[in-house]
Amino acid sequence: MSDHTMYEYVHETRKAALGIVEKSQELCAGFARQYASKKYSRIWLVASGTSNNACITAKYFMEKTLGIPCVLVNSYNFAHYESVFYPETDLMVAVTQEGESTNTIDAIERANSMGMDNFVVTEYLDNTCTQIAKGKVTIDCDREFMGPKTKGYTCTVLTLYIMALEAAKAAGKLSEEEYSSIKARMHKTVDNLDNVIAASEKWFEKNKADLLPCEKCYVIGYGPNWGTAVEGALKSLETVRYAFFSFEMEEFLHGPLASIKPDVYTIIVAPPSYGYERANGLFKVMFEQHPHVYSIGTQKGFSSSHILEAPFINDEDFSTLEYCVPLQLFAYLLYTAKGIDLNVRNYPRTNGALPTKAKPLQR
Repeated sequence: MSDHTMYEYVHETRKAALGIVEKSQELCAGFARQYASKKYSRIWLVASGTSNNACITAKYFMEKTLGIPCVLVNSYNFAHYESVFYPETDLMVAVTQEGESTNTIDAIERANSMGMDNFVVTEYLDNTCTQIAKGKVTIDCDREFMGPKTKGYTCTVLTLYIMALEAAKAAGKLSEEEYSSIKARMHKTVDNLDNVIAASEKWFEKNKADLLPCEKCYVIGYGPNWGTAVEGALKSLETVRYAFFSFEMEEFLHGPLASIKPDVYTIIVAPPSYGYERANGLFKVMFEQHPHVYSIGTQKGFSSSHILEAPFINDEDFSTLEYCVPLQLFAYLLYTAKGIDLNVRNYPRTNGALPTKAKPLQR
């Protein structure tokens, strides 16, 4: 395990993300040219783990900006189970932060075997995936030497956003004015991340006594921030190592709500977008009946330390870049407060028996 901490990487996110926005044309030049040169009808977003969660989050903006469907599928299923492809008009985008995921390698090789155009989106350009993919886009945030990714997740989502933005401009789908406006909104959101970090740390400290016993938690989201909830739960699963689960809000109401017991915590990710009124209603009825209900985002009609009212920009498209940060810090602050050592693995022999990386990464 690296000597670096999740906390350090979260605090590096703003600087890295601003650099990505400012260098978006340079980072995405090859992808934009390729996209504009051919009429694609579908994009496959292929990844595993945190990278897959980034794809869940980025899908909606990519579809909205490019005007074609983006199909989400994990790397293993793309490589071995998916069967309906149109290689002449499909574009496969494989996302892998370290570039050594065995399943993603297999997925790229399958795309190559069909003659399907493909790009790999990765932090590090000298890895197995970049050697076999037809094209590559850098997640320009430097290496993150921790298993639970934070800065890397946020910057992966942002990189997928700028890929769609630059490709849409190159293909004539956006005017110069529209392009500049979207990019300015991105910049404004990521420039605000340090303010969100500061507010999130204070929120955790205020609620630390109640949060410390947390061993069962549901993280609820909607729209693009369903991906935020999925990634937030994964961060705590990887670090706190107790039962954290994520649900899309409406799916939560269709069954999982019945499993809420006195020792089950709930965190609702509640940006003021479509779905907020339902989230506000859910918070209201749960908060009145249960002591362990929290909200990331303002809840109309309530004032409580359980509600994180950070100075969010709340951009319609880019709130995902802000709302993931409190969940990342929650995972870090909770596992460190519990004294959990990430160097101690619960099942240390699993990786040797079922490897997920193609080769040891250089630390």
